[in-house]
Amino acid sequence: MAFYDVDGKKRNIVGIGRMMIDTKSVSWNIPHLHFLVSRNSDHFEAICLEFGLVSVGNTQEESAERLIEHTIYHIGAVINNGNGFEEFKEIALNGFMNNYWGAYRHIEFCLAETKQDLSHEIENRITKALQELFDRKVKDLIASIAQIAAEEVIKEYEKMSAFQINSVRYAQLESVA
Repeated sequence: MAFYDVDGKKRNIVGIGRMMIDTKSVSWNIPHLHFLVSRNSDHFEAICLEFGLVSVGNTQEESAERLIEHTIYHIGAVINNGNGFEEFKEIALNGFMNNYWGAYRHIEFCLAETKQDLSHEIENRITKALQELFDRKVKDLIASIAQIAAEEVIKEYEKMSAFQINSVRYAQLESVA
């Protein structure tokens, strides 16, 4: 938790975040969107740095969840009624959130100093998920090969079991002199 001077106001920033929203209905993507969460006297505000959207909640999580909902609604409105990608780009690149970006980058570097930055945390989660997927695929492959091998052994046993041993006799011969 740290106080940052943003646009002449001291903001008590308690968290940062990043969201990725897929746009399946259009031929382009929206890059990762970044946000800050600040604590005011009686509520929390989540602020999207690319679009300047703000949502309020009683908790950090609630303000972030509301920001995500607000952002999704905003994206839909711009896609359906606005200028689409060009409008997003124009808003994101106009620089009105530069002071907020400065605070975001400062916090991200402070987190990176202790290896808690969002970039590595997200990358580590992705790497872990990929490793778990790989491990599961290898186990599935081994199980599949084992299943095939077991079926082959059973087939060979069934072939051999077609022969029945009725009796076996054995006699030991004494050496002939």
